[in-house]
Amino acid sequence: MRYFLALIFFLQLCACFWGTKPHPGEYIAGKVWGWRPVYAHQSTYSELTVSNTARPVEKAGKIYVFGNKIFQNEIGKGIHVIDNSNPSTAHRIAFWGLPGNTEFSIKGNYLYANNYKDLVVIDLTNNTSPQIIKRIRNSFIADDQQNPYPWQAPDESGYFNCPVSYPDSIVVKWERDSVSTNSCYRP
Repeated sequence: MRYFLALIFFLQLCACFWGTKPHPGEYIAGKVWGWRPVYAHQSTYSELTVSNTARPVEKAGKIYVFGNKIFQNEIGKGIHVIDNSNPSTAHRIAFWGLPGNTEFSIKGNYLYANNYKDLVVIDLTNNTSPQIIKRIRNSFIADDQQNPYPWQAPDESGYFNCPVSYPDSIVVKWERDSVSTNSCYRP
């Protein structure tokens, strides 16, 4: 009888542990569906990639005209280069990948753009092979800021894991995940 009761106790204990395992779509006390930050190391997001093939515009931003070229910002991704030699047949000819780019400006032969928290200067004298000639690190972070990335939050409302500030990494995207209700919240 003692062995039978021990077996029953063991089976109940196993069922208890098995029953607490989260199943997809199941509510877990203190957890909700929200957003988890994905970090990238500085070396992976600080390079300018040049693609001489056009790509469709997904989230259009600012437009600048420079000579016979038009530069259009792709918010968060980079800059489209459009050939405007003949305005009636203007077409995209290249895409410059500059992750985290939200703003840019042109003065003289230089394009000034943000690359997440850094300011980069790109030489426009050779449009087919642009080069970053200067990078000013952390130029978009105030020295006295407690959280140097206050703008880093998912676009959607709801709970999200509060981003952590690392000196050599940054949040590059957000993924759906189970997060604690003690996390950050965006209305």
